[in-house]
Amino acid sequence: MENQAFTHKPIVDYFESLNEKLIDFNENSFFRMDLDELFGAFRSGITFPCMTTESPEGDAGESTLSNSVIGRFWAFTIYQNPERSNAQEQNQMLDECERIGLKIVSRMRFDARNPEHLLYNKFKAASVKWVKVGPVFTENLYGYRFSGEFKDNEALKIKAEDWSDLDTVC
Repeated sequence: MENQAFTHKPIVDYFESLNEKLIDFNENSFFRMDLDELFGAFRSGITFPCMTTESPEGDAGESTLSNSVIGRFWAFTIYQNPERSNAQEQNQMLDECERIGLKIVSRMRFDARNPEHLLYNKFKAASVKWVKVGPVFTENLYGYRFSGEFKDNEALKIKAEDWSDLDTVC
């Protein structure tokens, strides 16, 4: 993952790799969720517990003319599928979702300390928040949505080859 641009695909791929490595998940337990999916049935063929991620959002609010600080806001959700009217099972599965999410946050913190990793010095542990979700979708799923921020100085330099009216790098 080293030396990659820190954009949408490497971030989504990173979350997918966490899902693949964490022993709490089985096959077919990860996908990137689109907003329109929130209004219908949950994606078919998914095993529980599962992890969904959202496309990252960005912010350059701390940048100046001479320094580019780019923040990317990420989110993932851990879902379980308890019996509809079984409050005890819902509580148990919510607890499981929270514990799995915290394992992922712990791994993100670990990866951010590795100089060879995509997240090196970018993961902001103090930005992490999580909230209970559910019942959602027609299946009445429950879970926890975790969100936070990656932040780093990123060069916003123009490449002359990308522009028909420029001859040099700016």
